[in-house]
Amino acid sequence: MRKISVIIMASLFVFTACKKEFTIIVQSNNEEYGNVNGGGTYTKGTVVSIEAIAKEGYKFVEWQDKNTENPRNITIKNNATYTATFAPTNNGGGQVSFLFSTSETSKVAFSPGNLQWSATGGGATATTHIVAGGGTAAGTWQFAPNQWNTIGADNANINSNYTGWIDLFGWGTSGYNNKYPYMTSGTNTDYGHANDDILGTNYDWGMYNAIYNPKTNTTDVAGTWRTLTTDEWSYLLETRITSSGVRYAKGEVNRTRGLIIVPDNWESSTYPLNNINTSTAAYISNTIDSVSWVNMENAGCVFLPTTGYRTIQQILNRLDNGDYWSASYNESQYAHYLAFTEGNIFVSRYNNRYCGRAVRLVRDVQ
Repeated sequence: MRKISVIIMASLFVFTACKKEFTIIVQSNNEEYGNVNGGGTYTKGTVVSIEAIAKEGYKFVEWQDKNTENPRNITIKNNATYTATFAPTNNGGGQVSFLFSTSETSKVAFSPGNLQWSATGGGATATTHIVAGGGTAAGTWQFAPNQWNTIGADNANINSNYTGWIDLFGWGTSGYNNKYPYMTSGTNTDYGHANDDILGTNYDWGMYNAIYNPKTNTTDVAGTWRTLTTDEWSYLLETRITSSGVRYAKGEVNRTRGLIIVPDNWESSTYPLNNINTSTAAYISNTIDSVSWVNMENAGCVFLPTTGYRTIQQILNRLDNGDYWSASYNESQYAHYLAFTEGNIFVSRYNNRYCGRAVRLVRDVQ
């Protein structure tokens, strides 16, 4: 009997020694958006629950392997890392319910203002920001504090040493592959993505760069935002069906001329817009003060202010023309953009890539 007991104890010792432990790392793609639970070291075969906890204003999207269970049970098999992806649930100017159709099956939310860039972020020393794929690049990207804000004539100061803010950019100058936001080259082939769209590429400002959002006081990770294609601009302004029948109107918001775009579920009683869906309307058709605009913005309205455009270091038509890049190329010399004036709207105009134009980003919403 004593001999049998020794054999059993030896077997237990061997079994225990063969047990393996593995480390599970659980992390957030952005700790300003959300936190996680469940990491640690566990014995093989253990079932562990991991959880993604979104902060206010954000939502859990998926784990890096596309699994959307939350909380999620995993069986320990080896060392592994699970990254929770979080995203904003609002666009800074209204709740996520204020959406804009860009095709029969796609909807987007707009960024809270036009895109801006500065080498110092408005400070005294150089700044950096995180880019797609990791690492950092020079300067700070941010959205304008208000939808009517533009840099205007100061865009003429653009050069590699200028430390102020700019908001008129050559096509595809996200900073990727030496396409810098401060470029002043007059050669079209220096810009963008050769003979292809910048949609879904790092030449797209929103896909490549982390961008500070002053409405939420957070920085949106690279890939949160993107640029509309010319087909999407066309659908948004010319084809889209809304509950009110209103798609857009010309107007002056806080004494700034521009284009007012309303969400799909806009209620006309919020503000009675004049000369709706009329490309030839005058800006004075709708004169809206800052107090009225707050109510309109809270109901989801988007405002694209007149920006003019930059050719090398000359600013033209900044009080009358709105020029906004699309993600669509025309050919190696040109790219498409949305243009509007006092008397017209052109959803697929194309011209020189080296010209500086405004950028208004969107994000896809299911």
